[in-house]
Amino acid sequence: MEDKEFRYKNELVQEALKEFAEKGFDSASLNQIIKRSGISKGSFYHHFDNKETLFSSVVQRVADEKLAFINQWLQQQGNGIKTAGFFEILQLQMEGGVEFALQYPELNQFLMSILKNPELMAKAEELSPRYYDEVFDPLIKDAVERGELRSDLEPNFMKQLIKYSLMNMGEIMLENIGDELNKEELMEQSRQFLDFLQHGLKA
Repeated sequence: MEDKEFRYKNELVQEALKEFAEKGFDSASLNQIIKRSGISKGSFYHHFDNKETLFSSVVQRVADEKLAFINQWLQQQGNGIKTAGFFEILQLQMEGGVEFALQYPELNQFLMSILKNPELMAKAEELSPRYYDEVFDPLIKDAVERGELRSDLEPNFMKQLIKYSLMNMGEIMLENIGDELNKEELMEQSRQFLDFLQHGLKA
C-alpha cells in the first residue's frame, strides 16, 4: 500500500521511529505519530494498512540504511577486502556496525529498543531473513569453498547460527555496556564474540 512518492513518508517514518523506540509497539500512539508528521489520518490509511505495516516499514528502512552503511564501510577498507577471509570480513562488518551506532545514534536507539522488547524482537525477526540472506549467503558459500568453514554443516544452519548469535550478542552488549556507547568497549566485545565464534569455548 505504500507509495514511494508519498510526500510526507520520511517525516512519518522518522516520527514512527522515535515513538516505537521510546514506547514500544503496543504503547506507541499512532495518533501522535500522524499528528507530529503533519499528515491526515485519511492520507496515512491510504498508504499504510495499520500500525503494524508502519512498524514493518520503519524496521526495513533502518535495516536498509545499516546495510548500506556497512557496505560502504567495507568498500572504504581498500582492495584488501577482496582477499580477506570470512572472519576478517565479519570483523570489519562488526566494526562498521559500531561506526553506524556512533554516527546514527537515533537509528541505533531504535535497534536497541527492539533488543530490549521481546514483542518488538519477535516482529523484527519476521522481517530479518532478507537482510541476513543478502549479507551472509555469498560469504558462507565462499568460505566453505575456501575451507574456512566446515563443509559438513548445512550453509543455512551456519547462517542461522550466525544470525541468532549476532542478535543475542546485541543483548549481551546491552547487559555489559548499557546504553552508553563506548567505541573501545564495543570493539572489545566484538573481538571476544568473533573469537568465540571461530574457536568456541574449548581451552
